[in-house]
Amino acid sequence: VICGLIKFAQIVRIRTPRPDWVAGILASVRDDDQEKAASLAASVPHPAAEVLERCLNYVKAGPDVAEEVLYEQLIGIQDRLQSWLPFIAITAATAPLLGLLGTVAGMIRTFNVITVSGTGDPKPLAGGISEALVTTLFGLVVAIPALIIHALLARRCQGIIQNTEKLGLTFINGLRLKNPKS
Repeated sequence: VICGLIKFAQIVRIRTPRPDWVAGILASVRDDDQEKAASLAASVPHPAAEVLERCLNYVKAGPDVAEEVLYEQLIGIQDRLQSWLPFIAITAATAPLLGLLGTVAGMIRTFNVITVSGTGDPKPLAGGISEALVTTLFGLVVAIPALIIHALLARRCQGIIQNTEKLGLTFINGLRLKNPKS
């Protein structure tokens, strides 16, 4: 849950840029005002800002080079956005197994009590059965929220990655319109 909250805090700060954001950057590039283009790119709290800032350094090399830089940057953005998600997924997958392990241990304890004292008095059996049920409960209490958190965060991260790629390709296509020979 703590990892999920940390990841959520990281993702919630990311805001989708205005629709005219890339157009403003392209207009600055066409006016040959690299400083204005860089400041416009940096003005948005979105991974696309970092990607476009890097691509701006390669505008003079042509749209094809800038596109290669775009895809190179997208890999880094994807890695950074998806950090901690595998840990949350593993937690969601292993928690029920740990609960099952506790269940098996509780049942073994119950059968040992049956072996020693028989089945006449249910009180000695209750401790082992209780242990079995409590561990199963805790395994599910951990797994269900972890699974939900992972699904929500993974979906949001994937949306941010796709939006970053879309904004980057919009920028590259705008560069190609400026340089039709590329």
